[in-house]
Amino acid sequence: MTWRTLRAVVAGLLLAATVVLTPAASAAAPTRIMALGDSITGSPGCWRALLWKHLQDTGHTGVDFVGSLPAPGCGFTYDGENEGHGGILATNIVRDGQLPGWLSSARPDVVLMHLGTNDVWNNIPAATILNAYTTMLGQMRASNPAIKLIVAQIIPMNPSGCPACGQRVVDLNAAIPGWAQANSTAASPITVVDQWTGFSTSADTSDGVHPTSTTGIQKIEARWFPAVVAALGGSSAVGLHVEGTRVVEGNGSPFVMRGVNHAYVWYPSQNRAFADMKSFGTNTVRVVLGSGQRWGPTPAAEVTNVISLCRTNKMICVLEVHDTTGYGEQSGAATLDQAATYWVGVANVLKGQENYVVVNLGNEPFGNNASVSATWASATSSAISRLRGAGLQHLIMADAPMWGQDWGNIMRDNAAAVLNADPQHNTVFSIHMYGVYNTAAKVNAYFDAFRTAGLPLVVGEFGNNHSDGDPDEDTIMAQAQARGLGYLGWSWSGNSSDVGYLDMTNSFNPASLTPWGERFLNGANGVRQTSKEATIFGGGGGDTQPPSTPGTPVASGVTSTGLTLNWTASTDDVGVAGYDVFRALGSGSFVVVGSSASTAFTDSGLSPSTAYRYQVRAKDAAGNVSAFSGIATATTSGGGSSTCKVGYSAQNWGGGDGFTASMTITNTGTSAVDGWTLAFSYANGQRVTLPGWGATFAQSGSGVTATNLTWNRTLAPNGSASIGFNGTYDGSNPAPASFTLNGTTCTTS
Repeated sequence: MTWRTLRAVVAGLLLAATVVLTPAASAAAPTRIMALGDSITGSPGCWRALLWKHLQDTGHTGVDFVGSLPAPGCGFTYDGENEGHGGILATNIVRDGQLPGWLSSARPDVVLMHLGTNDVWNNIPAATILNAYTTMLGQMRASNPAIKLIVAQIIPMNPSGCPACGQRVVDLNAAIPGWAQANSTAASPITVVDQWTGFSTSADTSDGVHPTSTTGIQKIEARWFPAVVAALGGSSAVGLHVEGTRVVEGNGSPFVMRGVNHAYVWYPSQNRAFADMKSFGTNTVRVVLGSGQRWGPTPAAEVTNVISLCRTNKMICVLEVHDTTGYGEQSGAATLDQAATYWVGVANVLKGQENYVVVNLGNEPFGNNASVSATWASATSSAISRLRGAGLQHLIMADAPMWGQDWGNIMRDNAAAVLNADPQHNTVFSIHMYGVYNTAAKVNAYFDAFRTAGLPLVVGEFGNNHSDGDPDEDTIMAQAQARGLGYLGWSWSGNSSDVGYLDMTNSFNPASLTPWGERFLNGANGVRQTSKEATIFGGGGGDTQPPSTPGTPVASGVTSTGLTLNWTASTDDVGVAGYDVFRALGSGSFVVVGSSASTAFTDSGLSPSTAYRYQVRAKDAAGNVSAFSGIATATTSGGGSSTCKVGYSAQNWGGGDGFTASMTITNTGTSAVDGWTLAFSYANGQRVTLPGWGATFAQSGSGVTATNLTWNRTLAPNGSASIGFNGTYDGSNPAPASFTLNGTTCTTS
């Protein structure tokens, strides 16, 4: 918002300018990370997929996951090579000399090791397991003297038939920290990650051993992430930061800005305003400062006082330089480089305030001059670089060009390049919504563009009226609430008479609200209704409310191998982040088969003439999940014939009631099989221990199904897929009598 009347924007006056940024070349090789373990690490091991995505979303893109095993399907493409070998023991890795070969091929810089579950299951003493750890550590250091080992205190276990396993895990975990301390060196450090505490075998495993595809893998990933980031030479976060599209606090709690702009530089004596704003529930205040070109400069001592006022009133402080407003069109406006000089000059009073302060580079840093606004990306990136070079690690807010309204979509089209140019990958983008955003369609289109691109966005300013048009404040507030986007209304009080309708209070009096103040503070989707205090202030204001239950899905477009689901959307107090889709074969158990950011999902690779059941569950950005929807049932149509062969073998474990089953499925037909489900039955009560490898397994009674993963869904003529699982039996363990692939009986070998 300009200090005087914002100049009218003539929509469509100029074509959007395109800025092409050439990223600086990086000579640094990616950090090679090897996940080492058993089936908890291996297949599907989707905590690795979540970890890879979390690293990408937070700017840690220079990583390469390595190993001899491929990435199983986890619902999205990720870098998933690993050394997670189902059924393997740490002691057997040493006995058989397997690790040196894996290390020679993978050449890891960092090893994530969750290993010992099967040793515990086989009643191997903790001391013996640690001796194996020591041998493997020596092999790792022989491969790379500077290798970093991140070792887990393993998740708890409570498998059927092993009542003593739980205590054995406790005994092993109790010994791991001492082992790590004794063996860690400055050149090759060992970090211990506690995967045991807070992990429930009943709620977070599918069988007392293997993590569920929901809470189980999420908890495992959350424990690995900070340690991996530290091993990469960074920190998991310093104070407020961005994760994907979200702003979160240093402890990972989502933070959604709900606040007011305050014209401090023109009214430095109106300090009561901070407490007055807080009385309506604001969790953020955007404070106008001057850098000296048009106002101020606001001295460091005053900046310190402003931060103190914010903290005293338990509000996050967004500090902005206003002198940049309308550069290239507004006479006397400062450049972003001049604003950066100001921030560097007050850096010492900002450092240490990363949990409480957001640095807004400069207000509306360009006017409507297209050629000048076209430099937004390079100028913004350069200013961010200067702040980072001065040691400022704060969350940075970057305003849009064209009087903040970005009607030429310059910020929208170049935000990703600016975010990637930030060494901290910690920039949130701010759109100012006035007359350009006068319809719901325009508001939603801009919000959609950032959500689709996976970029963080806030509404840094908006009002209920303006000289350039009538903003759709109802849609702005409703959609920001639904999507979990922050918003900051302009402004508390003190606007010039020509835009006085944007005052929320009359003469800074909180007892005298204007129509705009009443709407913004007390109305639908307003501050009182939606604001949550930051957890850094001790209020425990994290989001704990789950979304509402989504509607029962409806199947359409059903074919022999696929269908589409649609359902009614959920609502949430902060915002629905997406939906998980669950599928069951016939009367079998539900398993997650995918996720969707919208209220639609297409499922493929189904078997012809087969009944399936579906239900969906909503989730929000904080990880809260809704109740399951109602169940939809759909039966695929009949399909063509398929020729196949199955090789099956089962190796019983000595001295126990377990076995390992291995199967090879071969397409002996003349055309490719695109998507497959193998079905068979056991005659003697054998049970599959989920999850298995190479396929998604499910069992209902004696019947077992194995459905392809993403990477092996297509079987070319004469092509094959190898799958398997661990299982249990009682008495004898005969092989299944027959197998069908997509409903067609296969030959056996």
